[in-house]
Amino acid sequence: MTMRWMGLGVAVLALAGCTGEDPEAQCVVARAVSDGSIGSFATVYTLLPGQNPDMQCAQLRPEAVGLQKYYSSNPDAPDTVAIRSARLGRLLEDFEERPDLDPAHAPYSVGALASESPGADHFCAVPELTPTRLDVPATDTLPAQSFAYEWSNLRIYNTPGIPGTQFVADLSYTENGCTALYQAKGIWPVVTCATGGKPDEAKCDPYPDYSVGRLRGSGINPLFPVKCDPVALICVLTGDVPSDETP
Repeated sequence: MTMRWMGLGVAVLALAGCTGEDPEAQCVVARAVSDGSIGSFATVYTLLPGQNPDMQCAQLRPEAVGLQKYYSSNPDAPDTVAIRSARLGRLLEDFEERPDLDPAHAPYSVGALASESPGADHFCAVPELTPTRLDVPATDTLPAQSFAYEWSNLRIYNTPGIPGTQFVADLSYTENGCTALYQAKGIWPVVTCATGGKPDEAKCDPYPDYSVGRLRGSGINPLFPVKCDPVALICVLTGDVPSDETP
């Protein structure tokens, strides 16, 4: 994945402004900060029907998931989007002393955008992504471990009101031979909602409340219906993607 600087895009916008033509909307993915670090989305997993919720692989909890758009250095090649879960990052740390020795395995998934601009439904689609896989070798005293995330049908919503700050995707998650299927929904940014280690719904409120000393809102788009997840202690989406003015 090679990033192409966005200065070219700025020049194109300037040229379009000179000609009086509106520039074509581009697919964007929300980023955490201006230094280019990966943008984190508060992601909730919904187990698809027909599966056993008691299985270990069916226990994924809400978490931060990082998304990053990469600009292709080849103008004839599509731009790409990478995705990685915070849980996978923690697993890498947990098994640091037993690293995956297979160079073909990657701790992230990446796929090509189907188009440079959002479709008629305002989604930017990434139909196929490479698998994320972590295989931990066994030792004399510890068993081998295996984890795989297979993302597909990643769709990122892009409108002026929701500029790449919501996504939905399919996920096939495998843990030590157990596989579960999910729908994943994420919103940017990740906002923690704990006070004294307990859920605090007020921290998900997008508006300030000066009467209680809350001088700023959560930073979450007011269009997004959210709640504080009592386990993950982050604000997660309770509605659909997209969440907009239409009920």
